[in-house]
Amino acid sequence: MSDSWAKFTGRRTAAIAAFALAAIVVAAVIALAVSHNSGHSSAKVTPAAHPACSSSGCAVVSLTRTIPQVTVFYGASCSGVYGSWFFNAVEGGGNEQLRPSYALSWSFTPGSTVAKPGGRIVIPPTNSTQVTLTLDQGTLTLTGTRKPNAQIAATGSLVVELSGPPTSPVLKFTETGLLQAEKALGLVSPFDVDGIPLTVPIKTVKTMVGC
Repeated sequence: MSDSWAKFTGRRTAAIAAFALAAIVVAAVIALAVSHNSGHSSAKVTPAAHPACSSSGCAVVSLTRTIPQVTVFYGASCSGVYGSWFFNAVEGGGNEQLRPSYALSWSFTPGSTVAKPGGRIVIPPTNSTQVTLTLDQGTLTLTGTRKPNAQIAATGSLVVELSGPPTSPVLKFTETGLLQAEKALGLVSPFDVDGIPLTVPIKTVKTMVGC
């Protein structure tokens, strides 16, 4: 493991502290949204912290979406919008709903506003469905089974783009190639909003936990 990757991993682990605060608030929303179900998901983190941003400030995204499933998004870059990003997405739902959690990372190369993220995706199985989804340099690989007889395998892509005017930039996530496979398994992608790419507004702050 290189020193630069180790440092980035440390920053990312620490920065999830802010996500934990958001998750506490959203847990109440999730509880209401699934009050007629028998359970819901939540994220638990154990961070350490010390605030320090670059001269351009830290770039932060934070969003909660309630349709079709309650989903919490949180991400940041300690070196501004063009720096090295981490991004988390956690879905809520009942025990018979697939509730994936995504932990992504990427960097925008000099002169580029498009990146192919990598990361870790965890999807707890239900009584009827089991899904494995991986993401490596923008390539999504999905395999899954759903009772009584669905067996699915598909490959797609996910790219993230820095978009919008400089005064109000957004992260735009575009997923392609998996829509039919996800529907067959009952998996709701956080990056596809009724066929429209997910966009998350970016804010700039002077200090941030974990940087």
